[in-house]
Amino acid sequence: APYLYAVDFIETLKKKHASGTYKEMVVYIEACESGSIFEGIMPKDLNIYVTTASNAQESSYGTYCPGMNPSPPSEYITCLGDLYSVAWMEDSETHNLKEETIKQQYQSVKMRTSNYNTYSVGSHVMEYGNNSIKSEKLFLYQGFDPATVNLPPNELPVKSQVGVVNQRDADLLFLWHMYRRSEDGSRKKDEILKELTEKTRHRKHLDASVELIGTVL
Repeated sequence: APYLYAVDFIETLKKKHASGTYKEMVVYIEACESGSIFEGIMPKDLNIYVTTASNAQESSYGTYCPGMNPSPPSEYITCLGDLYSVAWMEDSETHNLKEETIKQQYQSVKMRTSNYNTYSVGSHVMEYGNNSIKSEKLFLYQGFDPATVNLPPNELPVKSQVGVVNQRDADLLFLWHMYRRSEDGSRKKDEILKELTEKTRHRKHLDASVELIGTVL
């Protein structure tokens, strides 16, 4: 798929606003360095509120990974979710969205994604655009499930840490579990080990190159 560039995306939002194709909009962005799409260039007068998984300089995190808590079903050897996306979707599933505001959800998601404000693992959930939209109820943008009518509007999540992995390392985790599951002495196991070794070596080379450039400059 072609790359999505920040300037192009913002220009598209401006055109949509100018043509009157929406009244208000709420955008959730899950990606590493996702804040870079909006930081310093997102206008506040487009009637759009944006929240992102991370700031402009950090990775986001995967969760529901094998060997972690919580784990995916045993037949899966890859992470099934992203911490930020899981946080806001599970929040929406467990609250009455006719009572919960965008601001309340943002605060809950920010706390969960930051590992409860410790940032020992996790990322900085950010917000951009028109903050006045935050006072509105979530159902206006996500709809309403009648089954949630008796659920509370919002409660801060219980401080139960979940296993996460830096998105940059998710492919290594996948290869490691493939290696562990492969039959000892098999050609497949040797090939996986070779790929894992090459990826690790390439990363070390890139890290050393960037560090050298920084030293020279």
